[in-house]
Amino acid sequence: MKAKLNGVHQLRAMVTDSFERPIQTPVKNLRPAQETCEQCHWPQKFIGNIDRTYQHFLADETNTPFAARLIFKVGGGGRSGQGPAEGIHWHVSPDNKVEYIATDKKRETIPWVRITDGKGAVTEYRAPDFKEDISKYEIRTMDCLDCHNRPAHRFRSPNDSVDAAMAAGLINTSLPWAKSNVVAALIQPYATEDEAIKKIATFLNERYPGSPQRESMIAEAQRIFTNSFFPEMKADWRAYPEHIGHKDWAGCFRCHDGLHKTEDRKKTISGNNCHSCHVILAQGSGEELQKLNPKGHSFFHIDSINEDFSCNNCHTGAFPKE
Repeated sequence: MKAKLNGVHQLRAMVTDSFERPIQTPVKNLRPAQETCEQCHWPQKFIGNIDRTYQHFLADETNTPFAARLIFKVGGGGRSGQGPAEGIHWHVSPDNKVEYIATDKKRETIPWVRITDGKGAVTEYRAPDFKEDISKYEIRTMDCLDCHNRPAHRFRSPNDSVDAAMAAGLINTSLPWAKSNVVAALIQPYATEDEAIKKIATFLNERYPGSPQRESMIAEAQRIFTNSFFPEMKADWRAYPEHIGHKDWAGCFRCHDGLHKTEDRKKTISGNNCHSCHVILAQGSGEELQKLNPKGHSFFHIDSINEDFSCNNCHTGAFPKE
């Protein structure tokens, strides 16, 4: 009865067509992950390391390929007896308690963190410009959804979707500027899905007149759009930040930016370097991907200088920020 009554406001919004577009997240009063996800995906389970290869293509004339093969230190463990708490899943291990304050509705800005370890020792960290009384804010206990906030429909970014299609051979990489043009076609302002399907075809037909590969390119671009863009709901990757990782959104660097420190400024939240959570086994293309380094390569940016460690300061999921 409580659940049914709680849904009355949603029924009213549907009947009167007054619900928000896009629907706002995170959902208020959502049950904690401990009561839902963790009934099966329990964080005490030791996952260990996971091997992943990410294939990217630059938005240049030749669609230059660049891959990165990474070992992710997922870890896990804790009181279950499967080993000490370590790795990325250390944050939700029963051996630790991580609490935080977010100053925005999307929980993208986290200026205060408190960690209680297995022995009861408490350490507080603050961003340098956060001087406020914490009692004015809600203190949340970190759980799975603070990173895995897109566990179902991920709203993949145009860059990632087109990379995956090109890697699978669904978009011919021999077509000049293929990556750039398909991404450009996807991110135009469209009022409806029907309008988008027609204009994507027109856009790419104009750029590749007479090319026998353009039909498959158009079909794949339209498929990508219908899977991750919903113009009537104003919903796409821009509306829903994804907190796992740190490429297109701050994600991990909401806390692990090297700026959160204790009151005496002697301790910093660690982890703001490439090897804290993953090891770069190989990177590049062709023979470069055969040069495995178990200790990890230093990351290099193929088309720019590594001046800023915060990827999302340039990456947006589509074209880089100006």
